Amino acid sequence: MPNQNHFALTGATSTLLVAVLATVLSVAMPLRADVFGVILGTVVDTSGAVAPGAKVVLRNADTGLLREAVTNASGNYEFLAVPVGENYVVEVSVEGFKKTAQSGIKLLVNQRFRADFRLEVGEFKQEVNISANVAQVETVSTQLGDVIEDKKMQDLPLNGRSYLDLLGLQAGVVPTSTTVSGQPVSGNLSAGLLSVNGQRENTNAFMLNGGYVQEVFFNGAAVVPTLDSIQEFRILTNSFDAEYGDFSGGVVNVVTKSGTNAFHGTAFEFLRNEKLNTRNFFDLNQTDPVTGQEIPGSAIGVFRRNQFGGAVGGPILKNRLFFFFDYQGMRESRGATTGVVSVPSLLERQGDFSDVGTTGYAALTGVVRGDNNPSDRAMPTVLSQALGYPVVSGEPYWVAGCNTLADAQAGMCVFPNQVIPQAAWSPVAKAGLKFIPTPTATLASGQPFFSTSAFKNTTNDDKLGTRIDLVNKRTGNWSFYYNYDKATVVDPYFQSNIPGFAGKNPSKAQHVNVSNIHTFGPSAVNEARVTFTRVFYLSGQPVQGLGRPSAFGFQEGGLGLNLQVDPSLMGVPYMEMDQLGLYYGAAVPQKYAQNNFNIFDAFSKVTGKHTLKFGGRAGYSQWNVRGNCCDNGGFYFYGSETGNDFADLLIGAPDLFDQSGPTADDARLKSIGVYGQDSYRIQSNLTLNYGLRWELGQP
Repeated sequence: MPNQNHFALTGATSTLLVAVLATVLSVAMPLRADVFGVILGTVVDTSGAVAPGAKVVLRNADTGLLREAVTNASGNYEFLAVPVGENYVVEVSVEGFKKTAQSGIKLLVNQRFRADFRLEVGEFKQEVNISANVAQVETVSTQLGDVIEDKKMQDLPLNGRSYLDLLGLQAGVVPTSTTVSGQPVSGNLSAGLLSVNGQRENTNAFMLNGGYVQEVFFNGAAVVPTLDSIQEFRILTNSFDAEYGDFSGGVVNVVTKSGTNAFHGTAFEFLRNEKLNTRNFFDLNQTDPVTGQEIPGSAIGVFRRNQFGGAVGGPILKNRLFFFFDYQGMRESRGATTGVVSVPSLLERQGDFSDVGTTGYAALTGVVRGDNNPSDRAMPTVLSQALGYPVVSGEPYWVAGCNTLADAQAGMCVFPNQVIPQAAWSPVAKAGLKFIPTPTATLASGQPFFSTSAFKNTTNDDKLGTRIDLVNKRTGNWSFYYNYDKATVVDPYFQSNIPGFAGKNPSKAQHVNVSNIHTFGPSAVNEARVTFTRVFYLSGQPVQGLGRPSAFGFQEGGLGLNLQVDPSLMGVPYMEMDQLGLYYGAAVPQKYAQNNFNIFDAFSKVTGKHTLKFGGRAGYSQWNVRGNCCDNGGFYFYGSETGNDFADLLIGAPDLFDQSGPTADDARLKSIGVYGQDSYRIQSNLTLNYGLRWELGQP
């Protein structure tokens, strides 16, 4: 079977890719990763002898495409860079023979369709028409990966209407990402980071109409066209030509629809809701805050998704200028359950930890720290001043039998009966207790927990695509494609597992692709393409400002809590209680922006038994990240002081505090690569493939 391997040595400033020769015994020609197809064949007479000099004409009535070729000395012809589509007709005419034609040919992406002809003796005016088989067996390529056409995409029950979810239908593709999930696409869709033939999930190429559309941070797909605009797609999984040496995984080729001489249009709306859903076992009905009555059915989280839109295409000038336009909108509200979140009991919220024997939660078993670490010497002093009786380092916070104020004054324990008076509470605990929800139920162990699905994720996404195709005999066929996708996702639990700290994730992706396919006579074609892709993603923008940290009992300046100068980003610093598994805090955004430019050019020539191709690519990528990871700071409570993390929060004794200022990560990459390759058909079942590729990259 045909095979061609490329070995790369990559350096900081340059890369040299040397392709090795591979000899192939098969009826197949080499695998190509173009977004077009090839129609080729052999013409023979009634005796089986080849017919050189036969005139071969390729037509497509839908688009007015017309190509002509002449068979070579071996009776072979080949049409390069043919746009995918239906209703192709190939006609062969030779003086002294009947004109012969094959019609109804459907050409798929990357397909090498073979149309052979056997001429019949007769008058030139007589014709023999043969309809192409409905089931086309591809006998001139061994490429792995099934073509997924538009009808199959429309017929399959596809949740979310993203073609990326169909990649797992291809052989050798693992349909689940194991290491990285990538940046969400179109709001909340998967970026298609899947393993192809055991390679890493971020080693795949995503191509749209011949141009790269992956973002360079995670290397997933940045642009996902609407399902109604995709003509077909295919994953190429091995045996790449020298043309494609940048990726070791798979090459995903997507071709969008173009207009034809007839007007076509579709309109759709898909609706899902929660009417037949069941509730999460731990989510209970909500209570009306006015009447205090339970609201029936409110435990089932809302789930409403509307996807609507359409597509239309047709001629602007018959046989010359065509358009295709598509749009899809998506509005989704989905109840987001917190799951089971352990929270302090009603008694503990008042500072009374006497119920730890029934809840199974940690008791106050710690001792006052201070003398052994100079930085901790403030705790005995702070507690002594707050409680009105002496507290010394090493004194237990509570022991069995310490039940009265007299016991505490005698130094038996700090908090008799495991009750922390509000006089000892830190200002943060007093002002921030309102953020911690009260229990909704109790586990069998006695531990109170909170669970709700009343809050919801919302996703708004609008995407559109426009394609213009121009057929011009002098300058070649031109194609312009533009895709725009704007989305906003609101996560009620962005970096918290309790409500109240929602984060907004707006994103925008744009892609421009301008290409020209120019034929030079019957056996040569040049493909030129310029693309630009821009990706913008803002992660964790607060839905609303919560106010300065000082409003929640924090002393600004002492721990650097005033670094965040944007009032809209200020709020509650991150708070985490390890024993409870409870964490919350104001969302802080990070911004990602990318600009990717690429120029492609490839020249193909059929000469004798050789199919030559030479070309290259030049690219420039800009990657900018603006991070605000921990501007509001973060406090972590592990229960190391009192033995109980919530008690540590009440008295203001965190185990750890961290904070970082804004960061700026910028990267630039310039790259250029050239290649040459040849497919030499020695015999009908013997092909020699070889190629050479060279690349240079400068960060």
